[in-house]
Amino acid sequence: MAFMERIAAPDTDGERTVVRLLRHYCRARDRHGNGAGLSRLVAFGQTMRLPPAGSVALASVFQLTEAVLGRQLVTECCCAHCLSRDERAVLRMLAAQLPTVAGTGTPDIPHGLPGALTWAILSVRRLCGEVVPAGSRPAAAGDSGCPFP
Repeated sequence: MAFMERIAAPDTDGERTVVRLLRHYCRARDRHGNGAGLSRLVAFGQTMRLPPAGSVALASVFQLTEAVLGRQLVTECCCAHCLSRDERAVLRMLAAQLPTVAGTGTPDIPHGLPGALTWAILSVRRLCGEVVPAGSRPAAAGDSGCPFP
């Protein structure tokens, strides 16, 4: 289990929603290729009170994150009660204080984020509102620097 880190389940319903959508996104990507299953992801998001545009914005965050990392995100299986490192990192990134200027760092993400990813995160926050609250997951004791290993 080199890629996985055992931690408690998500702290909020919003975090559970993000993790469930990320796992759904990764399953569709693995089965059908990148970009596959967006309509299914939107329908799945609606069962969890996400507006369609919010699910699309989250899919953009997932795709842009993979592009920036140069690799696919790794998730636990759909029924797991723990989070993979990537799931935990996505939650930290969505909750992080974002810089006022794209590409500059913050205490949560010292190296900064590319502009497109910053805008996608802001879109998720605006479109998903209370379902995906910003700032809900503070960095844990061992978390410092980049959320991704």
